[in-house]
Amino acid sequence: MVTIEEKIKLFYKLLNQSMDQSFTDELKDLKEKYESKIQKAKNEIDKEAKDIEERAAKRADIKRAESISKSKVIIKKDIMVLKEKYYYTFMEKFNKNLDEFIKSDDYKLYLSKIISKLVAEIKDYGKCNIIIYLTKNDQGKYSDFIKDEIAKKLDCNVSFSIEHDIKGGFICVIEDRGMKIDLSIDSVLDENKDYIMQTIFETLEAGDYNG
Repeated sequence: MVTIEEKIKLFYKLLNQSMDQSFTDELKDLKEKYESKIQKAKNEIDKEAKDIEERAAKRADIKRAESISKSKVIIKKDIMVLKEKYYYTFMEKFNKNLDEFIKSDDYKLYLSKIISKLVAEIKDYGKCNIIIYLTKNDQGKYSDFIKDEIAKKLDCNVSFSIEHDIKGGFICVIEDRGMKIDLSIDSVLDENKDYIMQTIFETLEAGDYNG
């Protein structure tokens, strides 16, 4: 059976695996906090049930069942709130680490990999005019690198334009062919959003209340 850690590592490979351990640790930290809250809720239910039994022994079983039933509903609502909270908490940390990744030396290797992916996709088109949309920072820092890498394998004219709505990577547009190839980091995150949420929720679910 594939473990949560292995699933997380599989997703991180999409971002060159440079942040694997950091994100795994963050998920572990979120899970520990979550389990602590659930355990506290369980203890409160047990205490409430015990108090009911002491106050009214004859009605203890009925009251305990009613109390636990009501508490389960409350806990399940709290679980949903916690899941949403921890998802956004995780994504906030994720984005901070992503910003650090984009500033690191590993990011250039990531760009090299997606350039190879672009070349493989359009190599049969022959000579063409390419517009690369990227962040302002990447244009100033990596435009020459991207252009040289493409020129090594393709006979294409390459120009650049700034795209403000992406975090990293780039979008390639070949206007004369009506093509748009989105190789931005944002597209990777968007395509894997459901997987990210499912993975986080499965991790948190390990501490769910089963009474």
